[in-house]
Amino acid sequence: MRKIAFVVQRYGVEVNGGAEYYCRLLAEKLADTYNVDVLTSCALEYVTWANWYPAETTSINGVQVHRFPTQYERQVKESSRVEHKLKKWSRPEEWQGLGFLKMWARALVGKTVRRYGRLWARYQGPYTPELITYLKHNHQQYDALIFITYLYYPTTAGLNVAPHKSIFIPTAHDELPIYLPLFDPVFQKPRAILFLTPAEQSFVHQKFKNDAIYNDVIGVGIEPASAGSGEAMTTILDSHTTYVLYIGRIDVAKGCDMLFDLFFRYKEANPSTLKLVLVGQAFMPVPEHPDLLSAGFVDEPTKAALLAGAKALIMPSPYESLSMVTLESFAAGIPVIANADCAVLSDHIVGSQAGILYRNYPDFEGAINQILMQDVSEMASNARAYIQQYYTWPTVLTKFNKAVAYVSEKN
Repeated sequence: MRKIAFVVQRYGVEVNGGAEYYCRLLAEKLADTYNVDVLTSCALEYVTWANWYPAETTSINGVQVHRFPTQYERQVKESSRVEHKLKKWSRPEEWQGLGFLKMWARALVGKTVRRYGRLWARYQGPYTPELITYLKHNHQQYDALIFITYLYYPTTAGLNVAPHKSIFIPTAHDELPIYLPLFDPVFQKPRAILFLTPAEQSFVHQKFKNDAIYNDVIGVGIEPASAGSGEAMTTILDSHTTYVLYIGRIDVAKGCDMLFDLFFRYKEANPSTLKLVLVGQAFMPVPEHPDLLSAGFVDEPTKAALLAGAKALIMPSPYESLSMVTLESFAAGIPVIANADCAVLSDHIVGSQAGILYRNYPDFEGAINQILMQDVSEMASNARAYIQQYYTWPTVLTKFNKAVAYVSEKN
């Protein structure tokens, strides 16, 4: 049996994050086929990367998890300072010269950018040097190393250890950090790259010109979750409540501030009993409003029950690399109202014909009214068909196994 290791910034059943949840699903699905390890930090949340779990090896649902402490928490001021220097030093127009001076300047720029890039990754976190040391001493025991998410230190440093056996799942999208020069070599290092959507694949290839590297669109397998008994639901809302649902990090970066503004404006113009229910950890102040209900972090059966009872899922995020919750909503036959500015969400909605896109308030108002007032049974049928066609575990695992075989043969 081949042995593989996932390297990811956080891991655990308590962890709230799309890439982290994706990693856990994939690792657990593969546990019967491979000897699976996960190498991760002791952090529970990404705001500070504070150590929360013990630094130990433990087993979670058949997966061996090695946790390494963060040496220090996220250094926000230092990260911003270094990011400014990175941008300044990587502007070629600032280094005009002739002959030897021009060559010397370019060499100096390269060294400086690399140094500031390493510093930025450490300050951004989670800074886990013991994880990298473990990789250096133990990578020989693994047939493949799988790095999930491009943005963090375990990936940017870990990909240097054994790139010839590394599979990179970048979960990338068009956001400001990806344009920092430190990521240019990161996207050139791995032996194979697996994307979550065609939109991500297209963006990465255009940005980094790395389509010569072995790559595939792997996606994720989606299975309709089993709803709980409903007892936990009564503490969140009445069984007769009409509501739309948001699931994910409650964060400005996820478009939640705009969602609140749009929903409050809708309720002012369209008085009704409609509620907006929020599921997830809050990383921003949640405004007080009688029609806004915050459930916090809930278990999977409760999440499934809330999803099954919703009129629609609302996805306001401008940046997504996959949006598993959108796919979970489709699997449950629930339409999705999504931000049209997000390429991935737009692809899902257009490809499935199982939701409605919005760009402004009139679009948002029209989408809510259409969901509430019209028959959405065709959308529900389209949603389930989309999942069956593109997002089943047999398809995902076949592509993953092919990638592992490829990097293993090259060792």
